[in-house]
Amino acid sequence: MSPDELVYLGVLAASIPVGFLFRYLSSSVKQVAALFLGLFITIALCHIHTLHSLVTVIGTWIIIKSSWRHAPALSLSWTFLYLLFFRLVTWFDLPQPTPFANAIQLILTLKMVSLANEVHNFHIEKKRDVSSFAKSPVIGGLTQEPSLFEILSYSYCYVGIMTGPFFRFQTYMDWVKQPSPLALPRWEPCLQRLKMVPVFGALFLAVNHYFPLSYVRTDGFLDENIFFRLFYMVAVFFVFRMRFYAAWCGAEAGCISAGLGCYPEKALSKPGGGPTVNYSPDPTSEEKYDFKTIQNIDCYNTDFCVKVRHGMRYWNMTVQWWLHHYIYPNAPFKSYAL
Repeated sequence: MSPDELVYLGVLAASIPVGFLFRYLSSSVKQVAALFLGLFITIALCHIHTLHSLVTVIGTWIIIKSSWRHAPALSLSWTFLYLLFFRLVTWFDLPQPTPFANAIQLILTLKMVSLANEVHNFHIEKKRDVSSFAKSPVIGGLTQEPSLFEILSYSYCYVGIMTGPFFRFQTYMDWVKQPSPLALPRWEPCLQRLKMVPVFGALFLAVNHYFPLSYVRTDGFLDENIFFRLFYMVAVFFVFRMRFYAAWCGAEAGCISAGLGCYPEKALSKPGGGPTVNYSPDPTSEEKYDFKTIQNIDCYNTDFCVKVRHGMRYWNMTVQWWLHHYIYPNAPFKSYAL
């Protein structure tokens, strides 16, 4: 494993026990502690390149405060144009960002676009409530426009800061304001998510040893026959999947240990989006909870599904939700064409 991969592994492994500790904190302390821990990780791994993420966050905040009506389109343009600049910084005689800065920038881009859409929906529903004199049944919507501190704390929350999964601002605030985090499921769902990680890790190391990606870049690989090269492609992609399976399952375990994305089963949560129906706790019965909101991968169905569409659905599931709600509906042609 490369040094960068070992650092990723270390951050993921540390986030799981740290998450259990966060359950003992009050809402205000939890929010501040998650922000400072995320900033510490960002600064420690990105150094001066932390400024890229900070500029992205401040720019999005200015857009939201200046024009909430056009915030979704403006934030999408702003974040992706800055991402393009971020990838081409060496053209401007600026230092090349670290791989960690790249990972944080990608996750942050998803968060800022989602935040702008959530604020836009909040103002739309607020105007609708005023005009109709009735409270609209919005599911999982904001109750107020977030402050700069709340935006910063959401952006730099240590949970999934480099690996994901993506989660909405409302999901983050629900986590911060959880009334009884110690009463929510902890060890069982966490261990359930981690049980296959050693298998994925062992398969990654074993197959990568015999089929290293570096061999593809050599002249000797081009001298092999076409059937061997096609087979090698399958092996390399297997290594790629095992690495992501292990990383994403570990990232989900970090969310579970902290209680992030935990909702009652009757909320019918979707990966990335959270609850899809309004719900209220029933004091007379014992609630059943799940962590579907932060589920990012369905390993079995990714490998053994039949259709390409299903493969996309089970892979990087929180980002698929982001695309489905923020990109495809506004595309100039049908989403299936994309």
